[in-house]
Amino acid sequence: MATDVIVIGGGLSGLSTAVDLASRGLSVLVLERSQHLGGRAYSFADEQTGEEIDNGQHLMMGCYHETRWLLRTIGSDHLATLQPNLHIDFRHPQRGTASLDCPSLPGPFHLLAGLLKLKTLSFTDRLKLLRIGLAIHKHSESIEPSIAALTVHQWLDSLGQPEENKKYLWDILAVGSLNGDPKVVSALLFYRVLRAAFLGGKENSSLLIPKAGLSRLFDEPALRYLQSKRGEVLVGCAVDELVSQGSRVKSVRCSDGLKHEAKAFVCAVPWYAVSNLLPANEPARRAAERMTASAILSIDLWFDRPVMGEDFVALLDSRVQWVFNRSKIFGASSASGQCLALTVSGADGLIDKDARELVALAVEDLRRVFPRVGTATVVHSVVLKERRATFSQRPDIEPLRPSSRTSLENLFLAGDWTNTGYPATIEGAVMSGRKAAAHVSEFLAR
Repeated sequence: MATDVIVIGGGLSGLSTAVDLASRGLSVLVLERSQHLGGRAYSFADEQTGEEIDNGQHLMMGCYHETRWLLRTIGSDHLATLQPNLHIDFRHPQRGTASLDCPSLPGPFHLLAGLLKLKTLSFTDRLKLLRIGLAIHKHSESIEPSIAALTVHQWLDSLGQPEENKKYLWDILAVGSLNGDPKVVSALLFYRVLRAAFLGGKENSSLLIPKAGLSRLFDEPALRYLQSKRGEVLVGCAVDELVSQGSRVKSVRCSDGLKHEAKAFVCAVPWYAVSNLLPANEPARRAAERMTASAILSIDLWFDRPVMGEDFVALLDSRVQWVFNRSKIFGASSASGQCLALTVSGADGLIDKDARELVALAVEDLRRVFPRVGTATVVHSVVLKERRATFSQRPDIEPLRPSSRTSLENLFLAGDWTNTGYPATIEGAVMSGRKAAAHVSEFLAR
């Protein structure tokens, strides 16, 4: 029996496309170039310790509705815990500790109460945070056109946000969600993130914390789900060419010389790989060629003793932005040691440093806020560099992001770089996959 749909790429966008299509009763074949699924979101066993570590640590949010649908569908939603109320701990070398701790009130009052208690800012500056709250509560139709060409900092400046507010709250949220310098990345995308998180139910703003590695959370259960639904997944299978006939794709040719036919096709590869597959005159290909990369660094450190008590912490005035206590989050005993996972988003300025320099830099940042690091020893470290973690999400790029449809009737696109209206996050990848699946289903129904 002929396959209904071939999905090229087994990252989160491709897997979500395939899962959605399979849930509709369609047969799916996923072709993945590498030897693992998940794209940039996967985990592996560390060679020295045997512990499971991620290619990059991720935080998700309650407003990640498409991601939560995926986790429920593949049966792994129990491996991620949603906070009862939004809580983020901050540490600053001189100002000490503070928390964004939202009480159990209906949204958005829980957020307003939490912001007014944020002690890293003066009370006067905390009151100015409310201007952002007023902006995101206005109708988006009246706001979005006016900020589409602005950077995050330009928008924050227009709303009277002082440097302290940017430095000690908005910047760390913007860098984390848009993977870039707030002076450069899109205000429109940041505004949409804030609306998604802080409008609606209070659980939208709560953090969704993985309690297992990304492969156990997404990739392995997605594979099991697809196999239970007539799906097939081939890893180590690179697609070299789309073979078209008239206005449709007929088959794909893989690097092993084999051809695979289907009724419809979804290209779910990153923007930097799409030009190898799409026709030269395809608008999506031209858009992809104008995109540039933004890097993320992940540094895993094993200390000989516990140095941190919290689950995770945002660091202020630091090169490292987030620290995750993997020993605690994953339920491992920390009596004799502790593993911390550190994240540096928008890491283009650090990506070329060697691993020893980066470990020293990370330990220096940690020592400034965790005194116990000064007496501890790093017994093992792993540095992971994702040079093309996302496209650079500048205001001028947002209008270029292509839709799921292409000029070929039965070829569709998925990927966090396509026009989801959302940043290049896990949620953006899953959103793109579900959009592509909806278009495929509509096409096949015709």
